[in-house]
Amino acid sequence: MTGSLVAPVTETPPSAWAGVWIAEDVEQIAAGIRDGSWIDGTLGVVAGGLDALALITDPAGALLQYGIAWLIEHVKPLSEALDRLAGDPAQIAAHARTWRNVSVELAHQADDLTRTGWEELADWSGSAAGAYRAHASRQEQSVRILSRAADAMALMTEGAGALIGTVRLMIRDAVATVVSRLLVYAAELIATAGLATPVVAGQVSTLCASWGARIAHWLRDLVAALHRLAHAAKSLGGRVDELAVDGADPRATGGEMRPPLHELDFEFTWAERSYERIRTATDDVGQVATTAARYGFSEADVRQVKNHVFLEEHVLDLYDDVPAEVARFGSNPRIAEAWERLRTGNPHPEDIVWLNHERYEAQYMIETGDPSYRRAHNATLEAGHEWHPEAAAADGFGYQRR
Repeated sequence: MTGSLVAPVTETPPSAWAGVWIAEDVEQIAAGIRDGSWIDGTLGVVAGGLDALALITDPAGALLQYGIAWLIEHVKPLSEALDRLAGDPAQIAAHARTWRNVSVELAHQADDLTRTGWEELADWSGSAAGAYRAHASRQEQSVRILSRAADAMALMTEGAGALIGTVRLMIRDAVATVVSRLLVYAAELIATAGLATPVVAGQVSTLCASWGARIAHWLRDLVAALHRLAHAAKSLGGRVDELAVDGADPRATGGEMRPPLHELDFEFTWAERSYERIRTATDDVGQVATTAARYGFSEADVRQVKNHVFLEEHVLDLYDDVPAEVARFGSNPRIAEAWERLRTGNPHPEDIVWLNHERYEAQYMIETGDPSYRRAHNATLEAGHEWHPEAAAADGFGYQRR
């Protein structure tokens, strides 16, 4: 196809935070909040159609409904009851503004760090000056990430407030609709001197059941959406906790985000989180393949390694004193570090040895049809692909011994 109908290719520049993995995580969380994917679709479309439907089906009843809705909002006991059910929109907005203020203040502090390190000390030179500027640069970047995290919290609070406000209005209008219909039915009873009682009783029962079910459905959807939002907030908190580790460098790869060696509980907790992130990532194979291409690895090779190490189950029978089981490999902090270095284009030579080791091991299992990890691992070592997991740390890559 040619001509004006064909849209030109638009190159999307990489994010300013590309390669800074904690910042990338914060940005991805914020983007997920902005796009509204955490909100159930029913809550996004129901509210707009309620008023129009009411006006078409029952114009007089709709006008009565508006009057009752006005009373609910302006009679304090009624509005307070609704606030207890669905939250106070004004208070939620105040919390969002607080987070926004925190974000702005942190951004100002980051600017101050930049100004101190580069403008006010421009004449300072020497190794001490270089070390100070490197430290100030790390701190400035950390503070900017915290500013982004605070802004993401503001987005979450605003999103939750907007959704709760929508549901609050929907429930208010639903209650007003039910009350207005009940008044109309009461008028029917009076007009017919009670003769319409059986009919009206059925109408009341149907009306209450119908609107009760709708309100329950809206509240379930609201709770589900807020659970998803809470999960995003928990993920954001985890990234901030990682940034808060003493001496953390937001640009670091692998274990530089972690405390010293032998703090095994923290180390393997970090590895578990890293494995979870790797398993759900969709763009890391291409990133690792870009780094590994000059060492003879194709994207298919890298994908095979990722599947083998992080996703697939194997017969784990390496140790005689541990019963064999079919499961994924356990989380290994050295492997998580190696993958992160490869992903960000800063590999240690031993990381390439690790890739060769895993590629050979995976291919051995495929070619032999033997799922035994023990036999595949031993065959890989016999073929000369022995990986030394502590070599990168010994050379100052990733986390270092103290």
